Amino acid sequence: MYRIIDGRGSGKTSRLMLLAKENGATLVCSNPRAMEAKAHAYGIVGIDFMSYADAIDHMRYPDSRHTAENRRPAMVVDELEDFVQCALGMNGPLIGYTLSNED
Repeated sequence: MYRIIDGRGSGKTSRLMLLAKENGATLVCSNPRAMEAKAHAYGIVGIDFMSYADAIDHMRYPDSRHTAENRRPAMVVDELEDFVQCALGMNGPLIGYTLSNED
C-alpha cells in the first residue's frame, strides 16, 4: 500500500494520479470532473475518476459483472480523511484515527 503524506503544494495529487495510472486504479475524490481537468493539465490521461459517494455505493452494491476473474478495479483515494467522513456519514470533524505503517 502506498501512503502519500506531505504538505500543501508538495505534489501529492500529481503523485497519486501517476500511481493510479501506473496501477490501472480508479482515483476516488470529492470532485471527479475537477480532478480529471487537473490531471489533463498535468498531462496525465487514461485515469478513471469516481466520487466518494459513488465509490461507497460501488463497495456496498458491487456491479454484478465483478466475478473472481473480473475483480473490482483497484482504487486510490485523494484526501482519505474526507472520504472516511463521507463513508461514515459524519457531519462533524473526524477527531482522530490510527494508521499502521506496515505493508
